[in-house]
Amino acid sequence: MEKSKLRQIILDQQEEFNKPEELIDRDINLDSYLKGNEIIVISGIRRCGKSSLLKIISKKTKGSKLFLNFDDIRLIDFTTDNFQDIQNIAYEILNTKNVTYFLDEIQNAKNWERWVNNLYSKNIKVFVTGSNSELLSSEISTFLTGRNKVIKLSPFSFKEFLRFHGINKTKSLTTTEKNVIFNKFLEYFELGGFPLIIKNNDVKLSKYYFEDILNKDVLNRYKIKQTKEIKDMILYLFSNAGRTYSYSTLKQVTDIKSLSTIKSYIDYFKNVFLLFTINKFDYSIKKQKISSSKIYIADNSFFKTISLNFSENLGKRLENLVFLELKRRGKEVYYHLNKKECDFVIKKGIKLVQLIQVSLKLDNLNTKKREIGGLRDAMKKYDLKEGIILTLENERTITKEGEKIIIKPVWKWLLE
Repeated sequence: MEKSKLRQIILDQQEEFNKPEELIDRDINLDSYLKGNEIIVISGIRRCGKSSLLKIISKKTKGSKLFLNFDDIRLIDFTTDNFQDIQNIAYEILNTKNVTYFLDEIQNAKNWERWVNNLYSKNIKVFVTGSNSELLSSEISTFLTGRNKVIKLSPFSFKEFLRFHGINKTKSLTTTEKNVIFNKFLEYFELGGFPLIIKNNDVKLSKYYFEDILNKDVLNRYKIKQTKEIKDMILYLFSNAGRTYSYSTLKQVTDIKSLSTIKSYIDYFKNVFLLFTINKFDYSIKKQKISSSKIYIADNSFFKTISLNFSENLGKRLENLVFLELKRRGKEVYYHLNKKECDFVIKKGIKLVQLIQVSLKLDNLNTKKREIGGLRDAMKKYDLKEGIILTLENERTITKEGEKIIIKPVWKWLLE
C-alpha cells in the first residue's frame, strides 16, 4: 500500500475521531487501564460501542494521539511493511514520537501483534479493539502475555440505557419514578443494548449487524463453503435460546454430517460473540463437559429480527437478558438439572454462591409451583438457604423452615 494513500486515510480518520460527540460513559473504571504502559485490548461484538469507548479513553489521555480503524475498506491492500509507515506518518503529522495509538478492529491487520509488541517495547501506549475473541486471545497469548490488560465490552446494560435517556437516579425512587423506569425497561427488553439501535429507536438494525458479523467475521474469515447449512444452524440456535441443544439435533437440523464441523461452527459463533453457552453444573468436571449445553444470544434485539418465534418466547427473552447481565458482571454461570431445573447456578472460586430462577410471571399456580420447586431442588442439592426468582413484575419474599426465596422484578435487580 502506498504511503501517501495511507496518510490520507489516517488524516481522514483523525478528523472523524476528533469530532466533538456526546458519548455515554460506560460502567467501567478506566483508571487502572490509563496507568502504566500495558497494551489495552477492548474486545466485544461489533457495534457494541468499542470505538466510542476509544474516544472516551482518548479524552482522558494526555499528549498526542493517533487513531486508525482497520475496518476501513481502503486498507484492503495494507501490508506488514505499512506498520512502519504508520509510525512515520504519526511523526510527520503530530511532530512528536511520543504518541498514544488507538487502533480499531485490529484483527483485520495481519501480524498486528508483532507490531504492537514492538511499540510496547519502546514504551509506547497502545489501545486496540477487536471483534474476534479467538484471534485476539491466541495472538495475545503468543506475543503479549503479561503485557496487556483486557476490557470485555458488551452492548449497553440497563443502567447505561437509562443514562442514555438522561435517567441517573436509580435509588430511593418515588412511585412516578418507578413507573418511568419500568416503562424504560420494557423498551430495553425489546430493543436490546446496541447503542445505535437505542439512539435511532430502530431494532431492525440488528438484522444488518447480524448479517455483517456472519458474513465478515464467520463466513469470510473462516472461508466456509457450507453457507446454507451454517445459516440454518445459527437460526435454529437463536430460535432456541435458553434451551439445551445437542450435536445430534443440530446434525438433523442442518444436514451437516460431521459432528466436529458442527462443534467448530459453534466455536466460531462464540468467537465473534454472537452467542454464549453454559454447562450443567456438576462437581465432576468430566460430567460437566459431556452434559448438554444451554445457549444464549448476544443481545435481545436479535429475538425480534433473527429468531423464528419472537412472539412466543417472552420468558426465554427475559432469561436471556438475565444471563447477559450475569456475563457482564463477570459471573461464572451454570444451570442446574436434577429432579427439577433451575436456570442459573453462580460459582465463585470453588463455592456455589447464588441460585437464580427466571419466570415472566408467577400468577399461574402451576408456574409458581414449578419455578419455586426448581429453585428449592437446587437449594437442597447445594445446601444453600437462599434463592432468587426474577420476574417481570412480581415481588415478595417467602420464608419457610430456614429457607428464603426472594421474588423481585428484573428491572430492580438490573439496577443493583
